[in-house]
Amino acid sequence: MEVFKSGKYHISDLDNLQELQPLEFAKKTVLKRLNYLIGFIKKEKPEILQNYVTKLNNKFVKLLNQSYVNKGDIKPTEIYNNFIHLKVYPDLINSCINYYLQLLDLDSLENWMKSKFQIPNKNYIQSFLHHRYYNALVLTEIIERNQAVQLFKDYINAYVKTISAERSKYETLEEFRSARIPQEGDPPNIGWEAVHGIIENGKYPQRKDTCMWDDAIKELPDIELKYLAACYGDFQSYNNINENFLLTMSHTIVEGYPYCDCITHDIRINKDLTHPPKEFFDSMWPLNE
Repeated sequence: MEVFKSGKYHISDLDNLQELQPLEFAKKTVLKRLNYLIGFIKKEKPEILQNYVTKLNNKFVKLLNQSYVNKGDIKPTEIYNNFIHLKVYPDLINSCINYYLQLLDLDSLENWMKSKFQIPNKNYIQSFLHHRYYNALVLTEIIERNQAVQLFKDYINAYVKTISAERSKYETLEEFRSARIPQEGDPPNIGWEAVHGIIENGKYPQRKDTCMWDDAIKELPDIELKYLAACYGDFQSYNNINENFLLTMSHTIVEGYPYCDCITHDIRINKDLTHPPKEFFDSMWPLNE
């Protein structure tokens, strides 16, 4: 079971196009998460909910260069009814959609609720990660920062747990690793070049050497909040694959390190969650080879 590499990435991949339907994508990413977050705050810290909604709406309004969608342009049946917590805040939905469309930077907004568009990867990634970032930032402006960060982490864990049915399931680390071995003829995973180490004593190491998401959101200033937006959901995602799998990760590219150091532990084999030192990951494969 030799070490292997997967994925492919060059900074120019941010300019590559992919097709999406803006309204449907907004529902599945931006609005679905925000709806869950509002419900989570309503349950866990209801005393800040109204202030949070007001400040988040104001944040998006200040970020806008222009208004893309006016109040009343979106009919309630097109969005609101699917989001039980968010639908009572139509102004927030409006500003949220406006900022989302600004990030997509569409050539034309004609029929954006039904037509499909070709979107550069950079705009595609920004369209949802910027929202996650500002959702977290506004929390830190309302309550003490450490408390806000922990609340946002708890929300991410709870949300990602709800989408476990959408994840592939693996019984063993060996199955999980084998599914990542590049097969002839398969397109590479664009954006993430990774080195996959040898499984030993219930520990499967991966070193991710590139991150397209990080390159797409370089301009966002708060590193901790970028980490929450782009990386933190991985912990629950790995556990979704198998309830016995736990991810440890000490450093990430988003936080300014040269790679993300990942260990997936199978606690049925080894409950020791000791994370290897930097030297272990450095020696897996020469960097930038």
